[in-house]
Amino acid sequence: MEIPEYTFKEFTEIVLARLPKESVDERLARLIAQKVWNELGSRDIRDVIKVARLAGSSEEVHFIVKMLKRQESFGGKNNS
Repeated sequence: MEIPEYTFKEFTEIVLARLPKESVDERLARLIAQKVWNELGSRDIRDVIKVARLAGSSEEVHFIVKMLKRQESFGGKNNS
């Protein structure tokens, strides 16, 4: 059975519903959704939660996404 991927709008709605449980405000949640979707190319809510748990500010979101992209380019995500 194949399930269609989320649209960005649907993904963002899920993020906005889930991240308040991680004490993340809407502005930061939207940034995390955008970065995970566009820069990490991920549609996985677990990646959003991972970034949210590590980042407390927009600057930290940018840094963490940059580090995750670097790790991915070295094969880190697929080798675990």
